[in-house]
Amino acid sequence: MSWSTTLKNRQQIRAQVESNEEIAVMFSDIRGFASYTAKRGDRAAYRLSQLHESLLKGRIEDRSGILVKTMGDGIIAAFPQPLDGIEAAVKIQEEIRLRNQDSPEEGIDVGIGLTSGTPIMTESDMIGHAVNLSQRISSIAKGGQILVTEAIRESTPLSSHLRYIPLGKQEMKGVGVEPVYEVAWMGEVSRLSDGGDGVTLILTDRGTVVVELAKEVQGQIAQALEDLKSSQGQGEPVFSALLQRMVAGLADRAVNRAMGAFGVGREHRLDQVDLVLKGKDVILRLGKKDLQLRGADLEAARAFHLTLEQAKKIVAPIEPTRSG
Repeated sequence: MSWSTTLKNRQQIRAQVESNEEIAVMFSDIRGFASYTAKRGDRAAYRLSQLHESLLKGRIEDRSGILVKTMGDGIIAAFPQPLDGIEAAVKIQEEIRLRNQDSPEEGIDVGIGLTSGTPIMTESDMIGHAVNLSQRISSIAKGGQILVTEAIRESTPLSSHLRYIPLGKQEMKGVGVEPVYEVAWMGEVSRLSDGGDGVTLILTDRGTVVVELAKEVQGQIAQALEDLKSSQGQGEPVFSALLQRMVAGLADRAVNRAMGAFGVGREHRLDQVDLVLKGKDVILRLGKKDLQLRGADLEAARAFHLTLEQAKKIVAPIEPTRSG
């Protein structure tokens, strides 16, 4: 993208904001960034954040958008229209999916939130309700998800290969309750979530199962790490550092039980996946790793299991896009 095109995009978006015309605001952040930093160190975390930015920047500018601000594990972007933002978000998730296929040992997953509004725009930032809301919506997105507001759903028809999935009203800190919709982009055949919507399984039309994990697990880990960091200097430094490593290790093992590697949204071949139904228990089996879907609807689980088994009979095994 040339400098002149970037400037043109910025001028167009600024003109819309100054004329009180709504624009689209995107927030994207990396899942599991705090535990990754604790385990791998600041330099590795910086490289991951740079990778995140480089993957997003081109796709944002391709859809007439601008990269407004970077914040370590997150970015803010703006677009003239919501559809521009949705199309950019889909391309971002598709590119991340392909990138993870080539580097499964260093997978990266992001959650994306999109809103619309008339924020205040400065030379290097945007401020306002639309920005705050996009960040809050991104924070409840699982890795690989694109979430939007009801206003965007009502105003923006999607192309035939995409669809909106209502997720109901969501309570978000500082902004209240908002209806939220997911933009389904992976070519879904079937999906199944646990009772708390912490884990979602997606059977795709390319013959894979994607496992998405909610950010809350990562958030709890991140808070524990922050508490430990703030306690340094008040106790024994060596002991505090040891606790940090222990928490990071526990975080890794918790995620590994579901994904087999850092991050969320891991994708698996059908021959690597089994759904086991034992009474009221629903268990996802990924090789030797088991993940219980607590509170999953049993009828939905049976339907997903049936579709999964049927797909195994007709879909030839393909190379996994993400290790499991």
